[in-house]
Amino acid sequence: MSGTLDLEKGCTVDELLHGCIEAFDDEGKVRDPQLVRMFLMMHPWKQPPTANTKMFASQSHVTPWRSVSPEDESRGPENSSLQVKTCHLVRYWISAFPAEFDLNPELADQIKELKELLGREGNQCHSNLIDIESVPTYKWKRQVTQRQPVAQKKRKTSLLFDHLESGELAEHLTHLEYRSFSKILFQDYHSFVMHGCTVDNPILERFITLFNSVSQWVQLMVLSKPTAQQRAQVITRFVMVAQRLLQLQNSNTLMAVVGGLNHSSISRLKETHSFVSPERPLRYGNHSLNC
Repeated sequence: MSGTLDLEKGCTVDELLHGCIEAFDDEGKVRDPQLVRMFLMMHPWKQPPTANTKMFASQSHVTPWRSVSPEDESRGPENSSLQVKTCHLVRYWISAFPAEFDLNPELADQIKELKELLGREGNQCHSNLIDIESVPTYKWKRQVTQRQPVAQKKRKTSLLFDHLESGELAEHLTHLEYRSFSKILFQDYHSFVMHGCTVDNPILERFITLFNSVSQWVQLMVLSKPTAQQRAQVITRFVMVAQRLLQLQNSNTLMAVVGGLNHSSISRLKETHSFVSPERPLRYGNHSLNC
């Protein structure tokens, strides 16, 4: 690939696409998977998704699969090799980023048209390389349940906080984090960057809501205790939860817990903090996060 593309000097989208096609051999082995994945992941940032999918489709199959001219017939094996390499690239694209096809019907239809065109032109072997029907559905995984508004009433102490050890509580919070985080797709990040907010992006909105809810819950658990000594015990316990979150490498929930403990409603409780043992600092790497 280094002999084909000079990435340091920059390349056009067409040149990158051609380089990705040539990264495959006729057997489907890819010589530079990092370049191929980078292109397939980042190409929607170059143009709006609709224009981008049309550009990719035209470059990857209209040119190789145009009507065979006498000049193409004379090229023979070279043209066939380009065609099969492009099929391998499309197959790799479907395998590496299936959600893009499930959530973008226009793109999926273009790939189906390509597959049918190959079959009609007698290239059934190449057509069989493209399996768009096996793309799993992501819609049910990304459904966000609608919660009923909670009636205004006095909150009770959390049973989860009272009946779980600190390590178990951290693991439960990590499970909640994983369930929410695993629904986020690259398209969600792209949408957030393009719009600058979570408009029409309920997955990211719910993920952010979870973070804020954990931070608020930490504050609620501390402030629900009537005495300074009891509040200090809750703070100490959340420090232990945070230490376990650090071990689990769950940085997002860790920051939610630390943010809750450092909120002004907690940090101003001078008497409460006087009961917190200085022997329980929350350390992140070489830095101490004082709660």
